[in-house]
Amino acid sequence: MSEAPSRSVTVTLPTAALKPRRRLGLIWLLPAATLLLAGWLGYRALSLRGVMITVQLPEGHGLAVGDDVRYRGTPVGEVRRVDITGDLDGIRVTASLTAQADRLARGGSRFWVVRPQVSLGRVAGLETLVGPRYLEVRPGRGPRQRHFVGLAEPPPVGTIEPGDLEIVLEAGQRGSLRPGAPVMYRQVQVGTVLSVGLTSDGGAVEARVHIEKAYAQLIRRQTRFWDVGGIEAQLGLRGLSIQVESLQTLLTGGVALATPPGADDVVRTGHRFALRAAPQAEWLEWQPMAVIGSALLPPGARLPSPLRAKTGWKQGRWLSRERQRHGWVLQTSQGLLGPTDLLAPAEADEEPAVLEVAGRELALDEEPVWRHEGIVVIAAHVTDAIWPRSRRRRAQEAEDCLVVGDPAAAALPLAAARLTVQDGVWLVDPAVPVDETWHGACVLSRVDGYLIGLLLVEEDQPVRVALLPE
Repeated sequence: MSEAPSRSVTVTLPTAALKPRRRLGLIWLLPAATLLLAGWLGYRALSLRGVMITVQLPEGHGLAVGDDVRYRGTPVGEVRRVDITGDLDGIRVTASLTAQADRLARGGSRFWVVRPQVSLGRVAGLETLVGPRYLEVRPGRGPRQRHFVGLAEPPPVGTIEPGDLEIVLEAGQRGSLRPGAPVMYRQVQVGTVLSVGLTSDGGAVEARVHIEKAYAQLIRRQTRFWDVGGIEAQLGLRGLSIQVESLQTLLTGGVALATPPGADDVVRTGHRFALRAAPQAEWLEWQPMAVIGSALLPPGARLPSPLRAKTGWKQGRWLSRERQRHGWVLQTSQGLLGPTDLLAPAEADEEPAVLEVAGRELALDEEPVWRHEGIVVIAAHVTDAIWPRSRRRRAQEAEDCLVVGDPAAAALPLAAARLTVQDGVWLVDPAVPVDETWHGACVLSRVDGYLIGLLLVEEDQPVRVALLPE
């Protein structure tokens, strides 16, 4: 029996096809990171470079590369180049402003070199005696600009605000007139001489004068101006009599003014006045009822005249002690307006409190005319300087204000962002510098100059604005 031949079987097993995986080699990460870093550094350098400007100046006064460009004493840029102009008539300064200060590069911006200046009329730039000069800037409000013509001297007036007044004085001789000389009213500076020069025909001297907005209402058509520079001396039987307007005008010259009572409307910018050599006797006796405002209020808005007051009383039945409180009150047509704790103190339960105001004593033994949120009005009339009812209103929401206390001191601006409305009053941010001397001060709206409330500064209480009722 024969065996069957053996048959071989071939089995093909499946095999995996391997494809090489493409990977980005680690070596490429370094160039990519370098490019990203270079791009970021370039962007950073461009953003920090700010704006390049050029300023043409008549004199360099020692200004050098690397010196500062400053605004209000703070560095805002750097001088990059100082070159002589092509026609040799001045110096061209190339400077860079920081990105945050690019708003200074606008039409109307003024640049000048700050250097030591010591004279009878001016002392400035003393910090540059031992330090480098620098380029000072005052911003304008025009469109963006890159090329400027600088000033040979610092401007007499730092900034000119809306509502300021500019007039022209004409005189036969220059006298003591000079740029920067003060304009005085009752020995209080109300303006500044901007420039002095000959008229176009050479027949007289004219001076441009800047009057601050707060005092623009003083200048009427009948206003008189005279030169107050120098010393007026008279020799008589009683000896030598010397008259000087002020030490400032003695050194720098200046102009004084007077306005008669009943003068007509205020003047407009460009109005011309004659400058006299000396005043007439009657000018010095004039008592105008002029409206003195504030640069922080609209033109024509008047300031109130708060009165300093003190209230005293005895507290306690058996062991009584003297108590007193100080503050401000305002005369209105209804009576004296002031804080409740000043005009109607609750602690005075045995004997009536006594109010001392305007050189008088008033017994606080009657009920107030009205009370509202920490303020009252009592039936009393102590002065003819009455704040009219037509100049007060009810405030609906927090707004920018001006706090007026001592008439001889500066008013306190109070931004709406510093006020928090709570339970019908406005709480004042504790960061605002207010102390007890402001208690009862008047609060005016900066929008229209209306009286809207009183500032209350009481012990163990947050500082707040008590609003007037309807």
